[in-house]
Amino acid sequence: MRIYVSVDMEGIAGVALREQLQRGQSAYEEARYLLTQEVNAVVDALASFGVKDIVVKDAHGGGYNFIADSLHPAAVYVMGSTPLDKRFPGLERGFDGAFLMGYHAMASTFGAVRDHTMSSAQYRGVKLNGQPIGEIGLDSLLFGLNGVPVIMVSGDDKACQEAEELLPGVTIYATKTGLSRHAALMKAPQRVRSELRGAVQKALARVGQAAPFCITSPYEVVIQFNSSDWADARSYDGVDSERLDAVTARYRSDDLVKVLTRAI
Repeated sequence: MRIYVSVDMEGIAGVALREQLQRGQSAYEEARYLLTQEVNAVVDALASFGVKDIVVKDAHGGGYNFIADSLHPAAVYVMGSTPLDKRFPGLERGFDGAFLMGYHAMASTFGAVRDHTMSSAQYRGVKLNGQPIGEIGLDSLLFGLNGVPVIMVSGDDKACQEAEELLPGVTIYATKTGLSRHAALMKAPQRVRSELRGAVQKALARVGQAAPFCITSPYEVVIQFNSSDWADARSYDGVDSERLDAVTARYRSDDLVKVLTRAI
């Protein structure tokens, strides 16, 4: 069995503050430790249940947040920045399922910890074919293009709810209950690492049953920027890309990766 694990940071147990999420900030090293230990718990569970091929992608920021020398040896790790059209290197080799670990809810989700879509600074919201979408949906689509279903999602309760509404039958695990953008009712990280084992086992039972997440073409992405500065910095051809107002732009294509790369 082959499993691909994509890991973000905002949904990791013990993480809620801006200072935890950026290299050079006061609490970043603590958050790196929490991230690495939670990744290790998932990898250890996967290996113990017989998964032979495990790839883990550091999908937070510049992609270099794991404490490399502390990582579990049963997996290989994608670290460093990768463009959106190559967001999950090696996926073309074929995988039985994907996990989205430590994810967060989409931009403008009430009560969610660090809610955003791709960029807190740039985007107030993203819609795909008229429906709001966040990183859980976008990454599930990228896995789906390669025939890989997302079978497990972890993060705060709002991220888990978003995943359940989007991916029927997905296994979820809530690491915390969001109270506001920078506050949560936290489970102890050690408890989370222990309980993730059962969630992993439940998710693996759906291998061969879950369907990849797909949306048929044509595709229309509408971006709402946080300010007109971001919209001003873009160029538009008036056909496949156009500015709708001071803070809104629309992109169209029959190719999902192409439209996402241009828009986001």
